[in-house]
Amino acid sequence: MDGLLNKNKKGVTLVEILVVVAIITLLAVLVIAYFRNQIFKGNDARRKGDIHKIQIAVEEYEKDHDCYPLPNLVDCHPGTGLLPYTDKIPCDPTTNASYYYEYENSSCPKWYRIYTDLDNLTDQDLIPGIGPNHAYNYYLSSPNDPGEVYTAPSGFYGCKSGSCVSIRWDSSRPGPECDPNYQSATCYGQCSNPNAECRSWK
Repeated sequence: MDGLLNKNKKGVTLVEILVVVAIITLLAVLVIAYFRNQIFKGNDARRKGDIHKIQIAVEEYEKDHDCYPLPNLVDCHPGTGLLPYTDKIPCDPTTNASYYYEYENSSCPKWYRIYTDLDNLTDQDLIPGIGPNHAYNYYLSSPNDPGEVYTAPSGFYGCKSGSCVSIRWDSSRPGPECDPNYQSATCYGQCSNPNAECRSWK
């Protein structure tokens, strides 16, 4: 009788444990990727809101002074330079730095631009490689902005994990973020070749 009972008892095999661990790991990766994307979108929404708030204050300042403010007044540390037009100039939510304020080189500026760098690279408002050193991808400006914002070239693609995907412009190179890169959404059929993987310079 004891022999029959022992035959019906089964332990968990190493293969079963590995399958369970693999499933849990995959689910964790998917959850982390989802929440990371949501965090990016949340931070970007705040950045856009912050810049809009600064823009309103700067425009109100101009109505009273016939000039736009100089950058020391638009600094978020301590952030009180535009009182009473706004109670506190916001800082970037992740870097805690001031948003970049570009202005006409004059003691009485007649135009301005406020830049930031969005994290979500699929944002419909994103403009790669704009502003000083091509370091930003989103901005708001005065109505009389002279319109000389640098726009990075677009339409570059590279092979990543065997698929042809859109790649961003890297302003620090400057150039597309990795090599080899192509100006075709098909990468000219090169992505089946492991040697065609787009590799970063960094």
